[in-house]
Amino acid sequence: MNGIQFFLKHDVPLNPGHTSYANSEWALTSVSQKQFWRDPPMSAYGDGNLGGILSVDISDWSTKGMLFDKRGVDCTAEEIRQEVWAQLKAHLNFGGAHILDDNNVADWSLDEDIQFPNPVGAAVNAEPLLINQVGTLHLRPCAHTRLPNLFLASDYVRTNTDLACMEGANEAARAAVNGILQQSGSAVDPCRIWPLREPLVFQPLIDLDRIAFRLEHPLSDVGIT
Repeated sequence: MNGIQFFLKHDVPLNPGHTSYANSEWALTSVSQKQFWRDPPMSAYGDGNLGGILSVDISDWSTKGMLFDKRGVDCTAEEIRQEVWAQLKAHLNFGGAHILDDNNVADWSLDEDIQFPNPVGAAVNAEPLLINQVGTLHLRPCAHTRLPNLFLASDYVRTNTDLACMEGANEAARAAVNGILQQSGSAVDPCRIWPLREPLVFQPLIDLDRIAFRLEHPLSDVGIT
């Protein structure tokens, strides 16, 4: 999953974690980085005026955007910047709120893996989003392998998170550490590992999706898209 970073003169914290823009054309999510940068502060970088960084993931490159009516793969780097910023403002600057200000953007950076093979656009994502396929969990290795001195810590390791992401990699790393502690006979408390919990508000939709799957009817047949 790739995207773009906006370097801000003044921090825009939004919330302590990820923000999902559920109705955005390009399926955007973002995170404000300053909450993780305590030592050294962001002002220690660049010209000393960096106040915050808004990192934005772009998950849908095949849907036309709201600003240029073009798919992400058909946009230039500058068009991607403008389109993403416009979609963010459409979600945050409403009802009298003015969260994002154009004048607050000092600079921006599009992920280097978003490549442009020709002058007319046709952006290519050299690092596409990986979604684990159904029925492949048993093919993924555990953090503690059959070799007593080999431990794996990566997003492909079998975890409760069950998704190729940094959260899954983090859980795999904690499982690897626990394996090392167990193998070495250490008395140190193991790392915490907890099950993945879905918000209860989504449970009715999950149940409905399972019923529709068994009946071989997509959710669109019952008016859910």
